[in-house]
Amino acid sequence: MDNNSTNTLEEFNNDPRVTCQYGASCYQKNPKHHEKYKHPPIIQQAQDVEDSAEQVVDKQRISPSPSISTDDDDFVCDEDDIERIMKEASVKKPIDTSVDSDKDFNAGHSREPASGVNNVVDKKKIILDLFLVEMPDDFYKFYEFCCSLSKDDPQSALRSVDLKLVGPYDVLLDKIKTYSDNDKEKYLRHWRYYYDPPEFQTILKGNDKDGLHYGYWRDESKAQPTFIAKNSANKDYKIVPVAPNIFSAVMAHIEERQKVANPFEKGKISRVLQTLKNYAKTHDISLEKNSAGMQKRNREVVTKTLHGAGVVVPYNKKTQLGYRQLSLTDSHLIKLLHQIKEADIIDIKVYLGKLEEVVRLATIAADECDFGTPLELGQDLFSCGIEAVQRIALQMLALAYNLLKRPEFLKIAEAHIPNRKKGCDLSVL
Repeated sequence: MDNNSTNTLEEFNNDPRVTCQYGASCYQKNPKHHEKYKHPPIIQQAQDVEDSAEQVVDKQRISPSPSISTDDDDFVCDEDDIERIMKEASVKKPIDTSVDSDKDFNAGHSREPASGVNNVVDKKKIILDLFLVEMPDDFYKFYEFCCSLSKDDPQSALRSVDLKLVGPYDVLLDKIKTYSDNDKEKYLRHWRYYYDPPEFQTILKGNDKDGLHYGYWRDESKAQPTFIAKNSANKDYKIVPVAPNIFSAVMAHIEERQKVANPFEKGKISRVLQTLKNYAKTHDISLEKNSAGMQKRNREVVTKTLHGAGVVVPYNKKTQLGYRQLSLTDSHLIKLLHQIKEADIIDIKVYLGKLEEVVRLATIAADECDFGTPLELGQDLFSCGIEAVQRIALQMLALAYNLLKRPEFLKIAEAHIPNRKKGCDLSVL
């Protein structure tokens, strides 16, 4: 049998090794690589590349901890495991979640999508590699819709309603073709607005006056998005759930634009709205604004957080294990944060001391398996945007994301928080 590929599809399917993400086109010659990864027959490359890529993604998903269950009745934790994780919860040691697991060979090498049959698969892999999350089907369907409006410039197809495709869409637009491992951190900040927490992935840019933008919200880094949310970064940190998919979110946006448009604009806006509705109907895409999934998620929120979108963590209602309230109410925390923001160099130490007590109690909560508590505090400190508490925000998020097995979110936070940028010019290209 060839060292780079199996001879038959049957041998490939029966081979227990992990499937190499580069498939039959892999040019790796290192014997250690082939001891770990299997490669499909070259003659099968065209028809099997998509299935192989999906297998790679599945293989690399992080399995939930055996000691942490999302089932309400079975949610338990092991104290030794918690202590170990807490010791590892360091913001100085980012967790590598890149798609490329063969680091010794590929470090520093650029990736470039192949043309032809596997181009779409390659672009999906690039998005996962650079943004650490998978895009849902409606993401790709919406790109096709924009292409139907403007084949030559799909990115600006919705300019009449003040929307522009950004973020991961730049991969589909062929603006991101090659990159190295050293580039990856900057792409985690690509079109990430000042108040976008790791759970929020921007995909649409709105007007610059308010800093309006839309993005997918995920509670789990490996899960599909729960809804499309919006934020107006030039106004505040509030994150507002809008709709379950991008089509229904854009429809809601257009309807809002209609209300304030002048007579000349209304004609163009109405045509875009009708075109979107027709496309959605033809392609059987739901335009509902509040799905059963969103309603279910609302019931699972353990606390709203200052940004309003709330957090979801494994929680046992019978034992109340998984989350406990912070030692300060929202109003008292906001007051304390305001005092820290306005304090002089002497008083700020006093107020930071009060915050450290909140942090201490949240850490104790994490030690006792209430992982939602440090997550809430980390998100609240992130949302306030006060420079003096961002280090603490990252520490709390690191603790929570490690305990909750959400390392992709931690990696995003580590890239974003030390380099937060205000304004609406947020491309890293």
